[in-house]
Amino acid sequence: MQICRMDYNRLTNDGAKATFHYYGLGTFDVFSGDRPYSNMPECSDIPHSALPPGQYWIVDRPVGSLGNQVRNTGLDLWNGTNHDEWFGLFSHETMNDNLYVNGVKRGQFRLHPLRPDGSGTSWGCITFFQVSDFAVVRDRILKAKRFSVPGGAGLMAYGRVDVTGSRNFAQCKLR
Repeated sequence: MQICRMDYNRLTNDGAKATFHYYGLGTFDVFSGDRPYSNMPECSDIPHSALPPGQYWIVDRPVGSLGNQVRNTGLDLWNGTNHDEWFGLFSHETMNDNLYVNGVKRGQFRLHPLRPDGSGTSWGCITFFQVSDFAVVRDRILKAKRFSVPGGAGLMAYGRVDVTGSRNFAQCKLR
């Protein structure tokens, strides 16, 4: 099983970058959540904020409805991205694409890069700053044999990401 880690307790001095550690491969600069709540797990009960601490299974990205597929194709053509290369991150707690954090529904967490021009968003995803870094990680993930997640009712995963950090929501303060 592929195991990765992202630790909110080890950010750059300005808090803009976290480290995604892929055991046996290396470390990569990432971030999670849109400003002003990027990399702030204590604010993960706010929509579009950082990925909540916990364990997540790396799975094939859910494609969604036909409408979403058409929308994503249009966005990919416009932005130079490729949603088909992204991965889903399913919570170990729920074994699906949704999770309640302090009573707030969060979900659709993904593992993906910024756009080639460096722009883009992270609505609670683990987002790579460099497309080339994501390509290295993606290649390694795809070489792994998928396995059935214990207790996952048929959920197939490539590996797991352990996300660590504070879940003290009372401490949510802007930097």
